[in-house]
Amino acid sequence: MKDPIRSGTYSEESTIGCSNVVQTFVAMMSDAWREFLDAKILYLLVSLIAILFFTVLSGRIDPLPSGRAYLDFSATAMSANLDELDLGKLTLTDIAKEHNGSVYWIVSDRAQGEDHPNSSWQVTLNRTYLPLFAQPENAADIQKRFGNIADVKLWNVREVRETTSGFITRIGFQSWQMTVDPGRDLRLLWPNRFTLFQDSLELTSSKGAPLGLEVFILQKLLTTGLGGSILLLISVAVTAAFVPNMVRKGTLELLLVRPIPRWQILLFKYCGSLLLVAALLGLLIFASWLVTGILADIWTPGVLFALPTLLLFFALLLSVSVLTGVITRSVTSAMLVTVAYWALLFIVGQFHNQVIDSRMREANIGRVKPMAIADSLRGSKSKREEPLRPGRKPFYKTTVGRVSEAIYTVLPHTEDLDNSVDRQLMRDYAVAGPFRALVESTDFSWKRGLGFTLGHTAVFLLSACLIFTRRDP
Repeated sequence: MKDPIRSGTYSEESTIGCSNVVQTFVAMMSDAWREFLDAKILYLLVSLIAILFFTVLSGRIDPLPSGRAYLDFSATAMSANLDELDLGKLTLTDIAKEHNGSVYWIVSDRAQGEDHPNSSWQVTLNRTYLPLFAQPENAADIQKRFGNIADVKLWNVREVRETTSGFITRIGFQSWQMTVDPGRDLRLLWPNRFTLFQDSLELTSSKGAPLGLEVFILQKLLTTGLGGSILLLISVAVTAAFVPNMVRKGTLELLLVRPIPRWQILLFKYCGSLLLVAALLGLLIFASWLVTGILADIWTPGVLFALPTLLLFFALLLSVSVLTGVITRSVTSAMLVTVAYWALLFIVGQFHNQVIDSRMREANIGRVKPMAIADSLRGSKSKREEPLRPGRKPFYKTTVGRVSEAIYTVLPHTEDLDNSVDRQLMRDYAVAGPFRALVESTDFSWKRGLGFTLGHTAVFLLSACLIFTRRDP
């Protein structure tokens, strides 16, 4: 039988222990928040992010006349069987291989209003075919197929009426009058002109760029690019002082009065810092989504996927900073070592991209380079992958390439995490071409990147806790 006095005492001790843990964590959060606010560099770099966002908001995105090109392409695509194919990787050569024996073309077209991605069109579509190998198509077939290319919807056929019949149809000729409306994906592929500062600075060529590509670049710039890098640099600079300052100013002695393990104090400091940075990153990602939505009127939430990726990367950097701070008790050392580690990850990651790209180039020598459909419509010419100059090795066979790959195998694969964000954004915005072929290579794996990054973070943090527990205050 349990002793009621002992049971009551144990319950009270547990309650007091939990209360101490909660109070200590709240104290760590409050202390971290005060140090964030006290850091002068915080306001400077936040101002830089604000300037970046206001610069983007000064921009304008204007569609260029392109309706006829997309109508012609939709008609041409009906001559091929494109089911189960990925438009993001499709080239005109691929379409030619799937030819079904019929030829479709646009005879006349007229926009109901401006040549704009939101305008409807009156279209005359013709078809010729060999009666021995193909059958006449009815209006329902045309309505279903026109503008549907693989899983991409360029046009919706609202009305269709065949204008040929009888003998003309039997000898292999058909014609239809159609009214078509823009499909869900047309705006993303439509070329647009992008300018900043009220048309003062033009950032696209005279042919424009697909809207999806422009939004992709903007969201990359504001999140995992310049905007995210500035915010992470802020966080590294500010949090580098947390552990050394905790030891220096006597906070540790006050905290040790509480009956909780020392490693728990360090872990609370780490988690408190991580939560504050998570809030800042959340604001950055949300602002990026809002700004690009206002500018381009596209509200796809795929960019929100950048939040866990950036937070995981910062968790790795913070673990390095905490370990260095525990060992050296120096703010400057913690900051410099963390930034140097970040630079190492970036450089090795870029070398890894070059290694993958060089392997792909060697494997595709003599083949036509992949080209996005939007680039084909803009008049870009297909090119073949040229062999390297005699005596020159592919990068992955050079000493630098092999050494960088050896280093990459033991470092956190943060490049894999960054590429996972790129993949999601490219799926949202129909971005294609050589860059998509690179990041969708099997050499990149978000699971591997997640595992390696979490593993290194745990090792750094565990090492810091062990050293912090055994050393004198």
